[in-house]
Amino acid sequence: MFTEEALRRFKNPKNAGELKNYNAIGESGDPECSDVVRLFIKFDNDKVIDAKFQVYGCPGAISTTDVFIDMIKGKIIEDGLKITEKRISDALDGLPISHMHCSKLPMEAFRNAVKNYNEK
Repeated sequence: MFTEEALRRFKNPKNAGELKNYNAIGESGDPECSDVVRLFIKFDNDKVIDAKFQVYGCPGAISTTDVFIDMIKGKIIEDGLKITEKRISDALDGLPISHMHCSKLPMEAFRNAVKNYNEK
């Protein structure tokens, strides 16, 4: 079962949508469960100024991505890259074991967004 915090973020994700003035985009997906995450990020001097997401997936994918966005806003890239699956899960008061893989999706999408940003 999902925690109250995970369900709250699933039902009302505050970071969902497309950011209009982004300068990097990153995607990730899990072929085993068909979840797909897309992050739109506005970086300035290697700092996350703003970010939004789109997810096609389960409550775990949506809630982990929403909380991940909160974790990276205002942080430098290096700090965002240090976020762990456990930290994401802890911020949601835990995740069911069967959905722990969901926390990898925003992390991988962020790495891909950083790569996209650095290529520009």
